[in-house]
Amino acid sequence: MSPKIETLLNAVNEIYPGKVMTRVSGEKTDELHIDRVSQEILGDRLLIELAEGTQSDFLFGNELLKMLLTLNGVIPQIFFALTFQDDTLDQQLIQIATRMHRTVVHTITYRELKKQGVLTTETAVSYLAGVQSELTVENGELDDESLWRLLTLLDALVFADASGADFSELADMYPLAYTAATKLVLPILTADLKQSRHIRRQITQLFASVDNTLTEWGKPTVNAKEYVTVTSVLSQRQLELPVSQVFTIFHSEMTDFQTKKTAYVGLNQVDSQNSFVITKPDNQDSADFFKALYKMKVGDLFKQLALPYINRK
Repeated sequence: MSPKIETLLNAVNEIYPGKVMTRVSGEKTDELHIDRVSQEILGDRLLIELAEGTQSDFLFGNELLKMLLTLNGVIPQIFFALTFQDDTLDQQLIQIATRMHRTVVHTITYRELKKQGVLTTETAVSYLAGVQSELTVENGELDDESLWRLLTLLDALVFADASGADFSELADMYPLAYTAATKLVLPILTADLKQSRHIRRQITQLFASVDNTLTEWGKPTVNAKEYVTVTSVLSQRQLELPVSQVFTIFHSEMTDFQTKKTAYVGLNQVDSQNSFVITKPDNQDSADFFKALYKMKVGDLFKQLALPYINRK
């Protein structure tokens, strides 16, 4: 681990409520796979583990930067409070939504790692090799891998923009996915991502844009706008407002993951994104429940739900 990454690890450990550790469990290869990183909580310790030793400084640096931004309340997080009561489907949706969220966050972390000299020409060569090994070449038609290619190429284009690498050969190998990814990633690459509300906007817009692309392709949509809870970014004024002025509550066809009961989703009135999930107590009348919920102050509701939010200054 280089001194720069050690400095990042120390910075995370200064604010993390416990101890963050790192470990490499595999050998180096010629391929970099951005998703072969895992985190495991061991009591008050958090272990970040790499499945392979390829570009370990880059991978550790990327994870630590994301942790630092999250712990400092900069990056809106995503939560999965709803379930279709189908583990396979839930896991697929979680993986897809996590990749979309990660694309936006990587726009920040990749640029910072390039600035610090951690993202190098060698990193770019390994990254490109990893992408090509993960994806089969398109045959000119949409298939079962089309969404996976789209998500992978979104991140690849973010990486190429940050590194200055030439990934144009991907356009020849995956023309349909590359064309769609180029269109979807442009707003993210040109956005001002210094403020949490701007980052959140890009996350929610990417959710919607991916669904629009899938609709154009005649594929099932992800519907992450409803399925995924995204950390709210709220001003002090909004925290004092009644729920009815900030959110719209609707009955979901999905189930609350924790209570296994009927779920009601609070959609932000600005972007229609799932901002919280709530269930009605069994012993309370529906009309009374919703009347009290809509009257409650937003800040009080989030406190009651123990749901984090980012206070917009």
